[in-house]
Amino acid sequence: MKTIRSLMVVAVMLVLAAAVLAGCSGNSGNVANAPGTAPSGNQGGSGTHAGNDGTVKDSADTPNGDTGTNADTNTQTNTGSNSNTGAGTNSGAAAGSAAEGGQPKIVSSNEAFRVYEPAPDAVVGKSFTVKGDARVFEAAFSYSLEDGHNVLAEGHVTAGKGAPEWGAFAFTVTLTEMPTSPTGVLTIYESSAKDGSPVHELHIAYTFEKSLLKLEEQ
Repeated sequence: MKTIRSLMVVAVMLVLAAAVLAGCSGNSGNVANAPGTAPSGNQGGSGTHAGNDGTVKDSADTPNGDTGTNADTNTQTNTGSNSNTGAGTNSGAAAGSAAEGGQPKIVSSNEAFRVYEPAPDAVVGKSFTVKGDARVFEAAFSYSLEDGHNVLAEGHVTAGKGAPEWGAFAFTVTLTEMPTSPTGVLTIYESSAKDGSPVHELHIAYTFEKSLLKLEEQ
């Protein structure tokens, strides 16, 4: 009986030893790869992949597997040259500047008269023409030219239109006497409908030709 028990114990021990040996030989995952052989399995995200020939090859780091060159040639050439050549020539007219509609330059004015020529301080002779617009009652107005001592010329004029519209006029001033001073003042005025007194007077100074003064001296 003792012999049988001893044999059974030895058999159990042999079975256990065989099992241990079998377990050690089966755990090949922890055995280091032999030099020169390709690593087995995924090597912890090293960024390398095993080639078909068993050698390690560096993988081309192309995102999303797209090996094509992402040549974004979206060259947005904005050639929209906004050539705003609108040369805003503001030719707005004001008093003393060229008026709209091709009207001549106003050289002197008030609420009733606009004179275009002659300009103040212009040299005038024995006869000269005054041009402009008037906005007066019944289109009627008067003028006088004085040299500080005498009335050299005077008269009455009718414009093209009466107030409230502007009416064009042109009249010629002719000296009836020779001036006694080098300058004279032309006064354009409207006569009051109430008492006939001058209203809306416009005064313009002129210079007489020297020849007129010489004639007076003789």
